Amino acid sequence: MDASSEGGDHDLAPNDILFDTNPFSLNFHPTEDMVVVSDAEGRVKLYKYSVDENETKLSLRPHRSGCRQASFSSDGKYIFTASSDHSMKVIDINTGSILYTREDAHDDAINCLVSRDFMLFTGDDEGTIKVWDMRQQNIVCEFQEHGDYISDISTLDDKHIVATSGDGGVSIYNFVRHSMDDISEKSDNELLSVIPLDNDQKLVCGSQDGTIFIYDRQNLESPKKFVGHPQSVDTLVKVNNQTFFSGSSDGIIRYIGLQPKKLLGIVGEHSQFPVERMALSRDNRYLGSISHDFTLKFWNVSSFYEENDDDEDNSLQQTATGGENSVFKSDDEEDDEDEENEQDEEMDDSDDDSDDDEDEDEDTSSDEDIKPVNKPKKTGPQFTQTQGDRQKKSQQQKKNFYSDL
Repeated sequence: MDASSEGGDHDLAPNDILFDTNPFSLNFHPTEDMVVVSDAEGRVKLYKYSVDENETKLSLRPHRSGCRQASFSSDGKYIFTASSDHSMKVIDINTGSILYTREDAHDDAINCLVSRDFMLFTGDDEGTIKVWDMRQQNIVCEFQEHGDYISDISTLDDKHIVATSGDGGVSIYNFVRHSMDDISEKSDNELLSVIPLDNDQKLVCGSQDGTIFIYDRQNLESPKKFVGHPQSVDTLVKVNNQTFFSGSSDGIIRYIGLQPKKLLGIVGEHSQFPVERMALSRDNRYLGSISHDFTLKFWNVSSFYEENDDDEDNSLQQTATGGENSVFKSDDEEDDEDEENEQDEEMDDSDDDSDDDEDEDEDTSSDEDIKPVNKPKKTGPQFTQTQGDRQKKSQQQKKNFYSDL
């Protein structure tokens, strides 16, 4: 379902904002129609957005190298920034003055920063996570459980955070007790993004190969796997407890359901350029996305947050997924197919060899389920092998680009 398909106010959104270098992060103001964007050259820009025009409110360069994250304080008065130059800064949004600088906040390049009330959480390229109390402007605690870069951090409640890493692991920390609650097994598949769903009991993680992993917060072993993205899932945004948006290196923003696990629709795309980051406006009206096409796009997603009756929900799912044929396949669906095959074997022992052949054929063809088979022609590019090669090359260039900063 395209976010503009319902017409009226639902298709109105601010115009794109163009940049002359690669944007790294975006975040919306908590109470006003403003958005902050940081870029690869260390700049921070603050915009006031509307459907009529976008106005630049602030533009400065607080860092010597790439500003990988810029985020508002909870009251919206300040912007916190983190950079590959190892520093962290606090900026007054009204004057643009730098109120606080921590030059060596980390020993390595800082990759992510998240704020909650007076607390800051930062993660660097070597796997270190630090917790800051900005009332005292000091470190509360730090964790070094990961062996590769921290790709994303999300708050769970007033005491816990969850982090993903390039070492393929996800971890949960109690920053009040200064302790780690749990950590998953590591893998070769880098985890790139994380959001909590289902009242914070499910941790949804995007990965390098396009698989979405769904962890039970109480037990990080044996996550559910959810395939369907042909390229990496770099960014995730929660819609409600059961649905979310995903941004992928294939340039497409998708709308996905958790229970049942299905592709529900397509929000939009950045042509063939990777979606770097996404964020949601204060009123849930606009989804912002930045990409390697040097563009911030606004998508009107207000309709996704409106209450619909069951019939409308069913109609949306049938329309978006083409009936029973889902672009995505979950572990549960594969297990159901295996159980059906076992029942067939028990009912007809004489066809054991035939059933085995069918199982082999099914296993061989399951790889085809990774690519969309029912996607409408006008909502995204065709996933040909040639495009897949281009996307892999683009992803490698992206990693090389970051490593140079």
